[in-house]
Amino acid sequence: MSKPPFSAPVVETVRLRLRRQRLEDFPDILAMWRSPQVARYVSGEPQTEETIWTKFLRKIGHWRLLGFGYWVVEDKASGCFLGEAGFGEYKRDLHPSLVGEPEIGWAFAGSAHGQGYATEAARAALNWADENFGQIRLSCMIGVENSPSLRVATKCGFEETRRALYHGDEVVILHRDVRRSSISAYE
Repeated sequence: MSKPPFSAPVVETVRLRLRRQRLEDFPDILAMWRSPQVARYVSGEPQTEETIWTKFLRKIGHWRLLGFGYWVVEDKASGCFLGEAGFGEYKRDLHPSLVGEPEIGWAFAGSAHGQGYATEAARAALNWADENFGQIRLSCMIGVENSPSLRVATKCGFEETRRALYHGDEVVILHRDVRRSSISAYE
């Protein structure tokens, strides 16, 4: 097997390590996405193993093909799985399109909610983007009822640009320009 053209770098904050996804992460990712607490804002209901597996492979494929993707987020002190954060290019059927604007996203296990991990991980990912993407616009798509993620996006410098329907659900589209300024993971 040949070596991938680009492997996910390790990004660290005081509390977190963002690292590439590994096959042994799948049970934690499966448990996270099967949780009603986590799935409620994304799919509305826990997802099947088949769907979660396909998304897992897609996220790994982003790094190989596009040079960016999602990281597993783990507690730096314990090595425990907390969630996922990173960027995707999904070619969503939206008008106007988000194609060419990497979308940032995050999801955390229920036990990690309410501890500032999503904001810390998103800020770390954005600092990486500021150093690696050049001058581009980043996007974020969040369900209108997902107030915790909307707060994270706002804290990270994203601004609502419009609302749209995506697969029958109303979503908020937010944007942020790269190189606006690097932000502290703890601001």
